[in-house]
Amino acid sequence: MKQFTRTFINDDGTTCVWKYDLNKSTSGPIETTTSYPKEYLGTVENTKDNKTDKKYLNPANGKYVSYQRARALGLTSPSNGK
Repeated sequence: MKQFTRTFINDDGTTCVWKYDLNKSTSGPIETTTSYPKEYLGTVENTKDNKTDKKYLNPANGKYVSYQRARALGLTSPSNGK
């Protein structure tokens, strides 16, 4: 048995297929494929970066500051009127 595959089905619905060929590599798979369910991709595409959770670099002192402080210093970009 020099060639074989292993299929893993994860709790989140993703399916991973690992293909092995012991003639080419004995240390691991030669190819992996991950399949995502439609619901999984929808949640990934709809996530947005929350700018209040980010840290902003203050160029004056080289330290990171919170969103509120960065906004007061003018380090954030305008939010297009929203």
